[in-house]
Amino acid sequence: FFDHNKTTITMTSKPMCRSPRTATAILLAFLIVACFDIIPSASSFTQPSPITPTAATTFHQKKVASFTINSRDANLPRLDTNNRQSASSLHAVGGAAVTALGVVGGSAAAIALPSLKTVSLACLVPTLSGFYKSEYGVSYAYGAAMTATSILILKSLISASTPLDSIAAVHATAIMFYGTRLNLFLAYREIFLPRFRHMRERIEDRAKSRGSRLSRTPFIVSCAALYAFLATPLLVTSKYCADVSMKTCAGNSGGTIWNLVRAAVVATWGGFLIEAWGDLAKSVGKARQGEDALITGGIFRFFRHPNYTGEIIGWVSSCIAAFLSVAATNGFKSLSVWKSMAPSLVACVLGASGISFVLTTATAGLESRQLEKYGDTEEYKDWVKKSWVGFQMAKSTNEVEEEEESNEEGGDSPATSED
Repeated sequence: FFDHNKTTITMTSKPMCRSPRTATAILLAFLIVACFDIIPSASSFTQPSPITPTAATTFHQKKVASFTINSRDANLPRLDTNNRQSASSLHAVGGAAVTALGVVGGSAAAIALPSLKTVSLACLVPTLSGFYKSEYGVSYAYGAAMTATSILILKSLISASTPLDSIAAVHATAIMFYGTRLNLFLAYREIFLPRFRHMRERIEDRAKSRGSRLSRTPFIVSCAALYAFLATPLLVTSKYCADVSMKTCAGNSGGTIWNLVRAAVVATWGGFLIEAWGDLAKSVGKARQGEDALITGGIFRFFRHPNYTGEIIGWVSSCIAAFLSVAATNGFKSLSVWKSMAPSLVACVLGASGISFVLTTATAGLESRQLEKYGDTEEYKDWVKKSWVGFQMAKSTNEVEEEEESNEEGGDSPATSED
């Protein structure tokens, strides 16, 4: 498990792979999958829906250009020439659905989103830094992978003259904010707080004691896969929401669901902002009060672990936005579309559930350590009564015993870095 907010790794007591040949084979397999686009449903993103001018249609007593699009986009509310109104007239032309579609910036361009090959490599390359320093694979690599994928998608959206207030652009910007802020925060701690540098070296020494650098391959590949899964919702919303404004469009077909998509994207931003606020508040608080201080002010009045809670809210909301965007565009009866998108949606669930498992487990561990360290103080007791612990997963007896044994051996935990 990894905890990037605390720059901490808790690894299994035995190497996941002792054979260099096996480790190399796993890495090569991931590279082959990435390079040849054999990941399921890659074609969903590599080939944009064909958009060609066909006829003029009347919409709200005005003439707007009409285009032939893929049938799965038939019910999608679109922006008009002012990037605000949405089309509702549907016409059958040569077996394809035709919708009244506003021309953004005077022309409509098909969006060529980055392929899953590109996204996979964007997540894998920074994670390879874990071979150099084990901790880098789950800290800087995490932020770099999210920043890189969001920039790639934003570049595609901007190239297609997508409005910056579109759902897709706002969603991508949220992920870019998350990755960029995370790496800046980690760099600040490593540069200005010596104890984090010392902790990183202890983590590296422990990783070396478990085997060669090559034995880290399964762990590194699994991290890269998780990052790719976390980026998948961006591909889905960019496919279906590229020209749908974040502003409410009540009265349009599927308007209620589209408003839910917007709410999910707003919640994504909200979660990541809560996390950022928590990291900032704890850093400032400990700088003023001392490293052993219990921070209970500011956002910590409401959340005992705002960085964990906020991040869970952000990633789960991102996943929900992907599902809702497919539902808003195609409804719930178009089984063929849902089947074609199933692999991508499964990847979204794997990403959200994977990171949630890591964070809820970390929350439970931090909660127990805070109880042990501050439990006898009145300040802690009063704080617990008034604040929310967030999402946590109960630890088994074996996990608690293993953690205590790790701490006795000089292992690192979130408590050593923050509390």
